[in-house]
Amino acid sequence: MVKSQPSIRLVVTSGQDAGAQLDVGGQFKLVGRARDAHLSLSDPSVSRRHFHIHAMAGELAYVQVCGDAAPIVHANRKITAGEVKVGDSILVGKTLLLVTEASAANGSDVRRGKEVATTTIGTLLTGVAADVVGVAAIFALNQSLSAATDAAQVEAILSSWARNYAECSRIDVHAEGRAQFESADEMPILETAMPDGGTAIVAPARGAPTGWLAFHTMLASHAVSDGLRRLLVLAAALAGAQLAHLSTLQIVRDDRDALRRLAIGSAHRFLGTSPAAEELVRLIARLAASEATALLNGETGVGKTFVARLIHEAGPRKDEPLRVINCAAIPEALIERELFGHARGAFTGATADQVGVFEAAEGGTVLLDEVGELPLASQAKLLRVLEDKQFERLGSTRSIPLRARVLVATNRDLDEMAAAGTFRRDLFFRISVIKAIIPPLRERGDDVVVLAKKLLSDLASSSGRRVHDFSPEALDAIRRYPWPGNVRELRNVIEHALVMGDGPTIATSDLPEAIRGLPRAADVKASVSPSAMVVELPMNEESLQTKNREAALVVTGGNKVRAAALLGIGRTTFYRK
Repeated sequence: MVKSQPSIRLVVTSGQDAGAQLDVGGQFKLVGRARDAHLSLSDPSVSRRHFHIHAMAGELAYVQVCGDAAPIVHANRKITAGEVKVGDSILVGKTLLLVTEASAANGSDVRRGKEVATTTIGTLLTGVAADVVGVAAIFALNQSLSAATDAAQVEAILSSWARNYAECSRIDVHAEGRAQFESADEMPILETAMPDGGTAIVAPARGAPTGWLAFHTMLASHAVSDGLRRLLVLAAALAGAQLAHLSTLQIVRDDRDALRRLAIGSAHRFLGTSPAAEELVRLIARLAASEATALLNGETGVGKTFVARLIHEAGPRKDEPLRVINCAAIPEALIERELFGHARGAFTGATADQVGVFEAAEGGTVLLDEVGELPLASQAKLLRVLEDKQFERLGSTRSIPLRARVLVATNRDLDEMAAAGTFRRDLFFRISVIKAIIPPLRERGDDVVVLAKKLLSDLASSSGRRVHDFSPEALDAIRRYPWPGNVRELRNVIEHALVMGDGPTIATSDLPEAIRGLPRAADVKASVSPSAMVVELPMNEESLQTKNREAALVVTGGNKVRAAALLGIGRTTFYRK
């Protein structure tokens, strides 16, 4: 009985000559760049006469590198001679070849357009882990995907990569796969012969819309190597992970924006058409473009933190964090620890390093609210930080550069405090390079109506009540009220009205008594007796203020809360006077 001649086929699966084939029999065949080579390659990194190959018994072949040609890569090792078997890959230069049976490579039994193969990840990873080309390809893909900012960019990057590295005509990020498996090793990689002669390879990608990605390669099914399969499995996993990351990031951003709207409203500019508001809008734009330390000065509740956020978000630091620290709310013994952090062992109980606000802000912005409440010792250290642009954690001698921009805010007159010796004058000059005065609400005219409607829009969605506007009487009451608590008080009043009312609009009855009880200006003039309006000169300031309080009590029928609101001062202050 005559023994059949062994026949093995070399198929180029990746490189410039992808698809080229060589039938190898019992005689040595030459592979190289020479024109007379049995398998002539175009890869410039391949020698003219690179290696010989001949078939052996069974599914084995023998390879021998020619002369001084570079070693070939087989099973992740560089070799100059050795045995290879069917299913192995050989890397020569930048060209990847697959050793197959000649009978299996002719593709005569492939059913076009139907699934022809299924491989599991577990089986795939038991072979050669990777090849040099595959590592480079995956590294290139990972570098590109890390810069993607949305799903469309991920798809475009993956499509370009698949064309260059995997001979793919297109990819499908919405491919249909199979049910999820309990074990990742059992996850199938599906291959289907396509009518155009290529192969669709469907790989799992957990972050993709359907959990699968399809690569439409131009290679015939018999030319798809395990190396290519591994490459596409890793590519799908990387792309899926980036899609999942971007999806999670978008959820976080949406949550952040929702919390921001609940905290300070959805406005991205300082609202209002009054001259004071328009002047502040112009100043915010200048401050956003500057790196200068700015002092935000204004009464409690006017929106100093909101203005600081507008400055931060309109400037080049908007992608970095904004850190707000209320100097009045932190005990004197802890303020420096909060600002600068501390080193391990700095004091009893300091068992680990702690990052302070200046360090945590990185390249963002730090707002020191109520800076006038800082103790003098802390003021001196803050001055040094602003001057030297560096600081040390408590208990450490290592200097840390100050990368954050610093804004300060206060409702106090720091110039007056400096004159009294309760605030360092040198620090005052350092932090007030630019001084922004946030006007009180009572000086902004009809801006109060604009703000009220904007706050109603922001708060209505979380109130469980469908409200779209104010009644004319409610708006009239809002205009009359002097708002000693400014925007913060206005927000609280609207929240109160949303809870207390039940109609489609905010009615006067929904407002707190102190606001709805104030009379109109015409009613005030009619109700005040002539004697209450008479001022006998000369009269000092204290006597004039007393006359004002008496007139307010007459107008409000003796109600001190309403009288204080009418005069635009706090209830406690009115009681004390």
